Amino acid sequence: MSRFVTTKDCCWTRRGWAAVLAAGWLALAALPVAAQDAKPTTEKPTTDKPADTPAAAKTTADKPTAAKKTSAQQQRMKDCAGKWKEEKAAKNVKGREAYRTFMSGCLKG
Repeated sequence: MSRFVTTKDCCWTRRGWAAVLAAGWLALAALPVAAQDAKPTTEKPTTDKPADTPAAAKTTADKPTAAKKTSAQQQRMKDCAGKWKEEKAAKNVKGREAYRTFMSGCLKG
């Protein structure tokens, strides 16, 4: 008798392993659903303060206003997008290839 178990001698055939794997996948699939149900809901209480009160003005003033500057390339893309809309309406041009050709020429200058 050999040391290694073959499929003839063992009860763990391909169907058996498939059943074990399927059960494992089903168990893993059920975990996120159970975890979502167990999370406590933390809702902030709503206050009905008018926006013109000093407290409301202070909270909006405390937030940093980081205005994002657009780079030269981004500005060029915006300008060319506006020109593409005009071009598309004027010449009734459609399609991805026409857009790419136009944008390529527009971005080059």
